[in-house]
This record gives sequence, C-alpha cells and structure tokens, in this order.
Amino acid sequence: MDLPSPEAMERVLLDSVAREPDSEVIEGPDWMQVRTPSSLRPNHNKVIVARLPSREADDAVAAVAAEHASRGASHSWFVGPSSAPADLGKRLVDHGYSLMGPSLGMAREIGDEDLSMHIPGMTLRQVRTEVDIQDFASASATAWERGPQFRDTIADITRKALAKRAPTRSWIASLGGEIVATTHLRFLPDCGYLQGCAVVPARRREGIYRALVNHRLAVLRDAGLRVAVIFAAANTSGQGCKALGFSTICEGEFYEKTV
Repeated sequence: MDLPSPEAMERVLLDSVAREPDSEVIEGPDWMQVRTPSSLRPNHNKVIVARLPSREADDAVAAVAAEHASRGASHSWFVGPSSAPADLGKRLVDHGYSLMGPSLGMAREIGDEDLSMHIPGMTLRQVRTEVDIQDFASASATAWERGPQFRDTIADITRKALAKRAPTRSWIASLGGEIVATTHLRFLPDCGYLQGCAVVPARRREGIYRALVNHRLAVLRDAGLRVAVIFAAANTSGQGCKALGFSTICEGEFYEKTV
C-alpha cells in the first residue's frame, strides 16, 4: 500500500465535493475548480488548484470573486502544494478572502491493529432518519460552536446525501444518553476520507475524538479499504492525528469569501 502523493490529496478535495445536478468541474493541469450555479454555499463552489503566473494572479482571483459575487454565492479556495504564485494566500486576503486556518493533509495505512474505541458506555447511532438528521445537525452546530444557519446547512447537506445514497456515512456518538459528538466518513475509490468529527466543548479531552477516528478506520478496513486520509487543523486535530499514526503528506490553507 502506498500513501497518496500531495497531488492525490488535492484530488481528494475535488472528488469529495457534494455535487448538485448542475455542478461543473473545471479541470486542467494548472486549475481545478467546482462551481455550482444553483448553490450559494462554499461547499459547492471551490477552487482547489490554481497554478498561476504571478502577473496574472490578481486578475484571476478578482474574476473568480466577481463571478460568485454576481450571483450572491459564497465560495472557498484551497492554497496547497500545487498552488502558485508563492504569495497566493496573501493575494486572496487582499481581495477580501478570510483565512479559515492552516491545514495538514495527512494519511495512514490501516493494518490489523486493535481499533476498539475504548470509551466505556459510548454508543454510536448511524444517521438514517429525519430524526437522526436533526440530532446530527444540532449536535454538529454545538460542537463547532456555530449558530442556527450552520445547523440548517448541515441538516440539508446530510438529507441530500442520504437521498442520493452518496458514498458517505455519518454517526452520532452518545454517552449516558447525552449526545457528545458527530462524525462523518466519505468512501473514495482508493481510500476513505475522514471528513468531519466534532466533540461538544464540555466533553473534549476525554478520548472521544480518538475513538471516533478508530471507529471510522475499522469501518474502512471492513469495507476493504486500507488507506485513510484527512485534512486536519494544523494546531489542534492534526497533532492528535499524528499520535494516531497519520503522516503529513502536504500542507495547505483554506480561504473563504462569503457574500
């Protein structure tokens, strides 16, 4: 088993975009983007690779921003190993983008190790019903410390994924009847993408995040996939993932421009 290359990690970001019927993939050797005219959400509108000559970069950034602004759409931009020029992140900020934070693109092999959760009394409920969707969305908003709009967005995304039978699974974790975390997994052809995990503030530092990483690794192993990837916040979850056997494949920054 080979771990993915930095370029393959960028491809994960493209392949994992939740697409609508009108989503358009624009892809070439120096550009990778998904745009969705029907959606105003940044998870449907992303620039993932932009390798630009320095003299053209500002015009390219301005054009992307103007196109999305013209239809009132927010969008995101990943600056990673294939991005150029070297100061692309600064240029994005100069054009009104917000830096969401540095991220580590990480991967690890899944062997035959013990992947038990080791949290006495913790139960997992897979998201399947409308009640599950509402619980998942509310708990995610609490865990990410976000408001009602974020909750409603998560509910809508999760509902659509279930309706489309997307290659994803989501779970709600509980301890003693109290919801303590949510977690999400996307299946890709050669790997599994640990796409989201959030623990409510009052129950952090209890090993729950680690347990939910192990759970998803075990699910992938049972499905015959032996490589897991994740994009983790450099200063928080990324450090925890290093302790769980993940290696850093690339570094990058996520930017967002909201309208």
